[in-house]
Amino acid sequence: MRALAFGLSLLFLSACREKPISVAASPSAPPATPVASAPDRKEDAKKKAGPSNEDADKVLPIPARAQAPESPPSGWCGETAIQEGLLHLGVWAPQRLINRAGHPSHPDLYSPDMPVALAELGVKTTTYPARGRGFEPFAKWIRQSIDEGDPVIAGVKILPTEHPEWGLDHFVLVVGYGKKGLLVNTTWGRRDWVGDTTTPGLSFKNAFWAIRLRGVALPANALPARLALTGEDEREVKVHVECDAPAGKYRVERRSKTTDASAAWSEEADSKDGKVATDTTAPAVEAARFYCVPL
Repeated sequence: MRALAFGLSLLFLSACREKPISVAASPSAPPATPVASAPDRKEDAKKKAGPSNEDADKVLPIPARAQAPESPPSGWCGETAIQEGLLHLGVWAPQRLINRAGHPSHPDLYSPDMPVALAELGVKTTTYPARGRGFEPFAKWIRQSIDEGDPVIAGVKILPTEHPEWGLDHFVLVVGYGKKGLLVNTTWGRRDWVGDTTTPGLSFKNAFWAIRLRGVALPANALPARLALTGEDEREVKVHVECDAPAGKYRVERRSKTTDASAAWSEEADSKDGKVATDTTAPAVEAARFYCVPL
């Protein structure tokens, strides 16, 4: 469980693992259907991949990731949401390292551990100023964050919930919004639309917990990067690095920690069409912070 103080009450968060939505207990559940034909299987594959960007009014380019195979039975949803957000801020970090950064006394990050991990990883954050529970003010605050280019880690319920007395069941990363609600990376390797719903699935009903990721600490004059993983294994990750930058020459650098005296890797590159871009690799088991420095 994850304990979280909210007002005078004590709320709890459940495990991060995805659970199947059971319909066996519903008296109105439809009868079992035959195995789908090939066209139906294609449609099912689309649903598993999650909604497309076409449904969103605004969406940040942050791919959905899954919890690491080494995660505990309770899951690493908080770790995965942080990992996704860090890539958008120019930082690669394995989920195990993110877990350690929160200094939890249990296998996974609980809600009080999340800001600890983010601070240790050098992330600048703003916490949602909840004055009560409710979707509309919560969604408005998140939409403003997305409009300004910042993803938001948020707490959701998984309905039907096994623990109605708990405030949250799961962490997600909000990456967009539209008429269907808020678009989230579920930490199960796909995206879902989530709103003020009471139907089976993820729900922001009575939402109140969220942290906006505003950026990371950078060396003087450095420009922030965005990362896209193009490959990964146990030894290394392949990374596409981009910085928004005016015309000129730049040095793309990688450091493990913000306090490192010098870069572990660097490469000079020109800005083209307002961007500095390069492809490189980094060790999979340690943090890698990328940024661009004008020359």
